[in-house]
Amino acid sequence: MKLTRFEDLKVWQLAHKLSIDVAKLVKSFPRAEKYDLAGQMRRSARSIPSDISEGFGRFHFNDKLTFYERARASMGELRNHFMEGLDNKYIDEDTYNRYCNGMREIGFLLNRLIRNVKKARDDYENARKLKRNSSQRLTSNAKH
Repeated sequence: MKLTRFEDLKVWQLAHKLSIDVAKLVKSFPRAEKYDLAGQMRRSARSIPSDISEGFGRFHFNDKLTFYERARASMGELRNHFMEGLDNKYIDEDTYNRYCNGMREIGFLLNRLIRNVKKARDDYENARKLKRNSSQRLTSNAKH
């Protein structure tokens, strides 16, 4: 089944839900963190599904990879922010673990998506090389 919309990607669905959940969670943070940690968490969480959707819309393999890898990097940033939230006692350990488990699943799916795009890129390049080599052989054989 060929996917035609980024909304159909399981990884985007989970990242989108994570983004919404993080926005709700940080509302309980102290007012002093509104523009600091809470804002950074909201932005990094929003960046994950945004980069996935932008990558999905790109035509070239390397463009796709750039955005999928950015999404993965934003998730690493969000994990760091969660650790800060835990250390500052803005969230409890159960909440931290629940979110980290969700991010692990998203990370697994992102890594699989990245691996599939790299494989498709490599297969495409190999097919082009094969086609180029076979047409060169045909041309050189015709000259002899």
